[in-house]
Amino acid sequence: MSNRLHIAGWGAVSPAGWTSSDLVNAVLDQLDLPASLELRHSDAPPIPCRRVPPLASPPTWLRQPRLRRSSPITRFAVSAALEALHPSKQLVPPPISLGVLFAVQNGSVNYSSRFFAEVLANPGLASPILFPETVFNAPSSHISSLLASPSLNNTLVNDAGGFLSALDMAAQWLDDGQVTDCLIISAEEYDWLSAESLALFPGPKIASEGAAALWLRRTEQPSPNDILLEQITEAATITNLQSRSTAIQKMYLELATPDNATLISAESGHTTWDLPHAESFAAWVGPRFTLQPQFGHGFSILGGWQCVLACELLQRGVCHDAVVAADTGANQAQAAWFTRPSH
Repeated sequence: MSNRLHIAGWGAVSPAGWTSSDLVNAVLDQLDLPASLELRHSDAPPIPCRRVPPLASPPTWLRQPRLRRSSPITRFAVSAALEALHPSKQLVPPPISLGVLFAVQNGSVNYSSRFFAEVLANPGLASPILFPETVFNAPSSHISSLLASPSLNNTLVNDAGGFLSALDMAAQWLDDGQVTDCLIISAEEYDWLSAESLALFPGPKIASEGAAALWLRRTEQPSPNDILLEQITEAATITNLQSRSTAIQKMYLELATPDNATLISAESGHTTWDLPHAESFAAWVGPRFTLQPQFGHGFSILGGWQCVLACELLQRGVCHDAVVAADTGANQAQAAWFTRPSH
């Protein structure tokens, strides 16, 4: 088959470390990732969180002037994006026509909190340096600027399935010839308000932070070592007229994967919340992996981490087909099928 979608690279930042290998090794080794307790106020209850570990030393890319005042979400996003483009994370010249699609749920909450706190304290002294970092598309604009990429750049606000929506849009951009290559990125930084909001959903959930990125392009002659995006389902929206169970079942029935494909699920580990997923995938016979109980709820990054795990497992020869099911959020259910070409 010609003109197929090729995953040319990927990267991740997670509570396990600053590379995709860190993430996957933690999954395969079943590492117990520690959670810290965060206090937003001395009178508030402590909130468990899985944070990204600090860097041992500042990498070269962090010395870029544009990143000196950037928030954690931007640093996470840049690290994952650079790893996707080049394993050494060097600022190598990107493809001539590189689009950027950024999926996010919470955004640059740290600088937003700082800026609006200053506004409330004294509007005349609120720092204008902070304001550009408060908007949702700040991280993606930093990435396009660092890469000197003048092509399309969009930010999508969604839940844990937003990464797959961005992946779907990237495929459309490539089909339409608007770009030759596309970076799909998601990143989040810790925020007490978002972390506390997880208590509104069933089961104990631990907030986490980090980033994920895929580099998507087209190839006419895929090699046996390539990883291809074989299918991405339509996004089944969860509404008052369509329950989570119905949306997930629609997603499941649309999948055309082999019976022995590996499933990368977004299950939370809580029986009640995961029940619609469990019912739809009850007959699944292939191996299963899940990230959320180990890594925590990364909000929009969860779908990105799932995709990175799928690509790494395929590259390492652990499986030949991997399905990412981003179906345990509150907005939509969507799935993607990654594979190695058959020769």
